[in-house]
Amino acid sequence: MYKTLSSAVNWPQGLPEPGTTTVVCGDIEADGSVVVPHFIQGALQETSPGGATTTVVVLVSLTQTMSHYMHVMRKMGVNLARHPGRFQFVDALTPAPVGAELAGSGMVATATRPHFSVPDRADWSGFFGWLADAQPPGCTVVVDGLCSLLDQGLGCDFAVGFVDTCRRIVEAKAARGAGAARLVATLFLDDFSEALARSLVRRSHYVLSFEALASGSSTEVAGQLTVVPGHLFCHIQKKEREAEEKQPAAEFKPALLHYRVSDTTVEFFSPGQSRMVL
Repeated sequence: MYKTLSSAVNWPQGLPEPGTTTVVCGDIEADGSVVVPHFIQGALQETSPGGATTTVVVLVSLTQTMSHYMHVMRKMGVNLARHPGRFQFVDALTPAPVGAELAGSGMVATATRPHFSVPDRADWSGFFGWLADAQPPGCTVVVDGLCSLLDQGLGCDFAVGFVDTCRRIVEAKAARGAGAARLVATLFLDDFSEALARSLVRRSHYVLSFEALASGSSTEVAGQLTVVPGHLFCHIQKKEREAEEKQPAAEFKPALLHYRVSDTTVEFFSPGQSRMVL
């Protein structure tokens, strides 16, 4: 996916390891959701050791319709309509009665209809059952706009419980060893989501934090990305050190990168290494 970013966080395949949880944070000046299309693209291109493409992407959106993601992915050269069965869209934005009426009337094209809808944002039990039972072990779950749960008055504890349940399902799938299940969630940082962000750091393996530069953005540098290990990753590293393995996995240390956003991609590079400087 991104060679510089993948190298900085030790992702040989360009994606987080199976069974991990990655939290992506951003704010009004630095939108972290810019990496969502790239997680989708990377998962759709992921192959098994035998060379087969087996990963299914489940995109849970609380902020955008399916048409939005199809348009963005098409600009990146990916036609989601050509991945039937491997791209599953969960609509948690459109009220179910409205969505059902439009789908029934034929006003919503088949290609843009959600594969699963959440009519009541306070009740995700149906979704959890669908995710656990109907989706394969190789399942990359991307939750875009987690803070919308707070905007709907559901509270921090509810949002944390939602992530915990998704994480347990993903970890259970990864434990079967038959696929690369992982969880990615985007979070908008402000005064209202600060407590949620702190809680998710303790429940994640990777935390990607997008921030604006103090000097402002330019055509060459949009902002900076800080990548730190979450508490779960730190716990894994501690167990590896205590076990004194002969060949322990390479430790991941915090990384700081600058980035530039274009219409079709996001470029990451070390500070001072933009094309303007070179």
